[in-house]
Amino acid sequence: MNKETTLPFFNRSGSHKLTINTITLGAFRKLPFVMKDDLSAAEQFKQFKAMILACTDLTPTEFEELSVPDFTQLHQDIRAFILTPSDEMNDHSLTGKDFEFDLAFPFTNELEETISHIKFAVPKVKHSEALADIDDHYEREEFMFRVVCHLDKQDMDAMALNDYLAIKPQVGAFFQLAGDYFRPVTSKL
Repeated sequence: MNKETTLPFFNRSGSHKLTINTITLGAFRKLPFVMKDDLSAAEQFKQFKAMILACTDLTPTEFEELSVPDFTQLHQDIRAFILTPSDEMNDHSLTGKDFEFDLAFPFTNELEETISHIKFAVPKVKHSEALADIDDHYEREEFMFRVVCHLDKQDMDAMALNDYLAIKPQVGAFFQLAGDYFRPVTSKL
């Protein structure tokens, strides 16, 4: 699942269309200023450039020749696409009733296995106790994904950002929300 954008001034072989590809979590975290809140104009430009080159097949020369309006439209379209959780893309938001999830962007792990479906495991109190001892934000997140989704850091890095954004709240819910969130709704007859 990719997104296509139409840029009024861009022209490649008679077409104004450009395909936007998703980005993996690992590639997203490697963008130059992804963890910085307040960016200078130069940092913001470098961030947008890195994002555009990571999510399209534009060559560096094509990038330099983009019009400013196309550049602005392209980075806006890319941000809107890659920051939309895949469950929202598919109009099926994850809830406490969901204990499995089909990835919108299956990936191949280091063992050459295709990961296309996630089954959520309910963590135990021993997992919460172990989590409480982890201070680093990324290590905490990796631990929770390992427990709930059976995904290690390499798997997370290979996962599309869209799928990660869909799964992350569900993983957090298992560690933070009470059982009522997961209780099946029974109809009253």
